[in-house]
Amino acid sequence: MLDFETAVPINIHLTTQIEQDGELSQHVFDEEGQLFQMGSTLYLRYHETNAETNETVPVTLKLQEDGLVILTRGQGNTRLQLHFSADHEINTVYQTPYGNIPIITRTTMMKVRLQDEPTAGEIKVDYLLMSGRDQLGKYQLRLIFQ
Repeated sequence: MLDFETAVPINIHLTTQIEQDGELSQHVFDEEGQLFQMGSTLYLRYHETNAETNETVPVTLKLQEDGLVILTRGQGNTRLQLHFSADHEINTVYQTPYGNIPIITRTTMMKVRLQDEPTAGEIKVDYLLMSGRDQLGKYQLRLIFQ
């Protein structure tokens, strides 16, 4: 595993594909970020920039030694934290200014590849987002950093 205490600057290429109600959309982000390790946990931090509004949203990806990947997006009273574990359903809450919405992530595929020299990696996650028994969408996340 990578071993460093201070943040290392990285470049992130993120592609998300979303299928909702038969409609397919894709979003691509190229952002600068930071990679650091605390104990055996690896963190990637960056800001997604909305191309239309130029607003930024903080994002943290936490890669735990046990294989769990946690994506936290947003801050303050609008915050989403998704937990990914291969072939598992995990309950979480989407915090909005109007209240909390219970959601479930069902991870259908997850692969994480890390490289030490040079520091780089790839994270692939396919998942379903559910609210109760209703499927909100089918997602593919592809993140490459170096």
